[in-house]
Amino acid sequence: MKINSDIKSLCLYGINELLLEKEDFDYTINKLIHLLEVEDYSDSDVGDIEVVEPSSLLRPILNYAFTKGLFKPDTTTQRDLFEAKIMDILLPRPSTINYLFDKLLSDDPVKATNYFYKLSQKSNYIKTERTSKNIIWKSDTPYGPFDITINLSKPEKDPRDIIKQGKTTSSTYPKCLLCKEQVGFYGNQSKPGRTNHRIVHMELNKEDFYLQYSPYVYYNEHSIVLKKEHEPMNVTINTFKRLFDFVDKLPHYFLGSNAGLPIVGGSILSHEHYQGGRHHFPIEDAKILSEHIIDDITIRQLHWPLSVIRLVSKNRETVIKTADKLFKFWENYNDLEAGILSHTDKPHNAITPIARKDGDLYILDVTLRNNQTSDEFPLGIFHPHPENHHIKKENIGLIEVMGLAVLPARLKHELQEIKNVILNNENLPKNNIHYEWVTYLKGEYKGKDIDEFINKEVALKFVKCIENSGVFKQTSAGKKQFDRFTRELINYLS
Repeated sequence: MKINSDIKSLCLYGINELLLEKEDFDYTINKLIHLLEVEDYSDSDVGDIEVVEPSSLLRPILNYAFTKGLFKPDTTTQRDLFEAKIMDILLPRPSTINYLFDKLLSDDPVKATNYFYKLSQKSNYIKTERTSKNIIWKSDTPYGPFDITINLSKPEKDPRDIIKQGKTTSSTYPKCLLCKEQVGFYGNQSKPGRTNHRIVHMELNKEDFYLQYSPYVYYNEHSIVLKKEHEPMNVTINTFKRLFDFVDKLPHYFLGSNAGLPIVGGSILSHEHYQGGRHHFPIEDAKILSEHIIDDITIRQLHWPLSVIRLVSKNRETVIKTADKLFKFWENYNDLEAGILSHTDKPHNAITPIARKDGDLYILDVTLRNNQTSDEFPLGIFHPHPENHHIKKENIGLIEVMGLAVLPARLKHELQEIKNVILNNENLPKNNIHYEWVTYLKGEYKGKDIDEFINKEVALKFVKCIENSGVFKQTSAGKKQFDRFTRELINYLS
């Protein structure tokens, strides 16, 4: 039977990619025979296995499993759940992975992350066959080149759903998709299985955290660092200590925290976690508007669509203490002219801190956030405004803060339709979400390369979303307000 050669090919792949030891070959064969309910297995010659990613090997095995009635219906979700059970058999136990990661980390942090990232890909936890289809480009903006991605592997979220999730703490097991108990979890009627999921332990600020990779890979080596305890997102001085402990351990990575408040926070507010990775973001090249030096720390005001203060010093403790003072200053800062209220019946001011190292320099970018709402802007005053929701409606998290757009998959087809409309001088229906934008685009298009034209216009729209989210606007009045804040901050810190 062909399934016999498919099973053997997958196991040989596991050995080639260092998922399996040779001594585990027969054991793994037998585990797969049992899972797939193969009644008559026989060895066969399958030749050399040369596979970049495992989807091509898994596809015929999943087809076999479906015909055997081992999962139903034949949907992507059900296939993914059963596929995870297959790959779990090929993977080392979590203790082995942690041992190898720690051993490599003590020698070379880059080798440690290379090992763990490759394992996450080869186990098909990161489905490179899907993520490689994401649409990615760079476009010039008034703030420098921005990275634009249309992510085809994750659905768009509604901010109202995110707020609702943030208020809900499930009493079931595991409590959320970030909990460490997700490792090897088979799933149930309310939660998906993640049996091929692996994490590695890291101690940050003398607390237990775990490193994993995002299966959606918005950028290179997109990482998630989650706290052992299921606790809500919250930014305190401990946040800064954890961020810099992390970049001290992995200096080739950055690590950042979303704000702990709805609207300006991340997509999961119920569990303390951070995002990191190995990627050079546009914000790193932002121009400097002003620079102030207080003792051994440099405080920079950035030219960026959001309001960002950069702290730089060779002394990490100075950066941590200054960041704590900055946050406390901002938490109670009001500017009625700018529409900023720090408190009503609840607090509104928050920050998005992002840490990295450059040689012996410790760098912390602190983005000022505010989550007020109004009748005009019920999803957030400092949030993408309704006229830009056709491009981006989700919360602006730390990834977007750094100049990388994560746009919904629907745009792949919608942008192609827009290109055809412009080239054929047609009109969209008035109820189309892009109607007003396309009317504008038709007036701007001058027979240029249509792909280049649309790509740039999408980037400029995304910049508008980011500018909407800035507390001090990119106007002459907004710039004066940001300057005033910076002067008052320097006086407070001095």
